Amino acid sequence: MSRGLSPAELEELYDRYAPGMYRRALSLLEREADAWDAVQETFIRILQNASAFRREARPMTYIYRVTTNVCLNMLRSRSLRDVAPQEAGPEPEVDTLAPSECRDFLLELSRELDERSLTVAALYYVDELSQEEIAQVMGLSRKTIVREVKHISTLAQTLGEPRKRKGAWE
Repeated sequence: MSRGLSPAELEELYDRYAPGMYRRALSLLEREADAWDAVQETFIRILQNASAFRREARPMTYIYRVTTNVCLNMLRSRSLRDVAPQEAGPEPEVDTLAPSECRDFLLELSRELDERSLTVAALYYVDELSQEEIAQVMGLSRKTIVREVKHISTLAQTLGEPRKRKGAWE
């Protein structure tokens, strides 16, 4: 049987990582209450999977992945009534998309991608991490991330969405 986290260990993790987890969640969810819910859900998952957490060489990468996945799952489960209707009008310039448009884009991708690919998409499109940085965060090879990003970009084009990269849209 795997050993869980002690209350002291959990408190230390919370003190150290909760503020960053909250900022990450707020950037994706855009609602303070939802962001705190995501932080709480992330800690629940960490407790439930303490053995996997303990095997991680870098706890922050594990916490970052779990937080991102929790947020993306929350976005998926939001009902349509929570989404404000969009007014008809000209399409926004692609290099000035608001965070809500990035969130909507990820929500659209979530219908087509598995959890790992969706996490890569969030790191690439929302956080604007380089492929090398994504590989480090995800614990995958750069070559794998290059393939994932290419697949995601192709899907994004198919869905009629722009492909964002480092402040510019391709």
